[in-house]
Parts: sequence; structure tokens; C-alpha cells
Amino acid sequence: MSVKRTQSPEGWPPTIWMVIENYLVLVRSSAGEQRWPLTTSRSGRDWLLAITSPDGKSWAAEGPDLFKALQALRRILDPLDIRLGVNGARTDAWASGMQCDMGEGRVVYLLVGGQAGRPEQVSTLGSAPISHVGTVEDQDQQHEQWLRSRRTVN
Repeated sequence: MSVKRTQSPEGWPPTIWMVIENYLVLVRSSAGEQRWPLTTSRSGRDWLLAITSPDGKSWAAEGPDLFKALQALRRILDPLDIRLGVNGARTDAWASGMQCDMGEGRVVYLLVGGQAGRPEQVSTLGSAPISHVGTVEDQDQQHEQWLRSRRTVN
């Protein structure tokens, strides 16, 4: 684990981001499908995700848990037509409140419409086929549709 220090807006005290994990994730962009480095860092309970393209462009976003930080990063990348091949970006994936609060958003459910019982759980940053991922808006819509289907099953 490495530690990165940055200055806070006031200059003191410095913000300390601890690098937790590095990933090489499949990404679809205008350059095609490639693997890009994705780094997770922590400051207290907050998560910071940073991704860098092969040409050196970087984007970063933070959130109160891993799933919400991933959604924030995707909201930056979605208009650029950049898709991340991770489970947390699948249109059928969603992190419950308990997964976010108690598990820090490290796992997500794979939602199946009309299915009773608890959905399958997978790692948020685990590999996913690009064909299964979409925009945050697509994911939000799929989640709402799943919630409606649950009301008719129960």
C-alpha cells in the first residue's frame, strides 16, 4: 500500500489518500477495446477512483463508497462514450443501501426482473463483458424497472 499526499484547499492539513488496489480493466472507447489502469484510493471512508487512457489522459471521481465513486466516474466518462468492463457498470447491477453502508459498495447485486429472493452478488470491480455495461442512466432505468417487477412478484 502506498500513500499519496495532496494539499487541501486551505493548504493544511494535507489530505492523505491511501492507494488500496490497482486494476487493469477492459475499456471500450473510440480507440476500440483496450485495458486501462484503474486505481482505487481512500481518504477516511471516501473512495477515489482514477483511470488513465493509453495516451495519458486521466479522469477521477470520488464518492462515499466504491459503487457511488464508480458511478461518479462513469458520469464523467459516459458523455465521452467510454465504457468500463466491470460488474459495477453492468446495466443489471446495483448496490443496495446495506451493501454501500456496511460493505463499502465493494459488491453489487445482479438484478433479474421478476425473480424472487436475493439476487447474485459479484465484486463491483470484477471483470464484466463490455456487452453487459451501459451508461449510469441505463443502469438507473434498469434498477427502477427491476424495483417495479419486484412489487408484482411479492
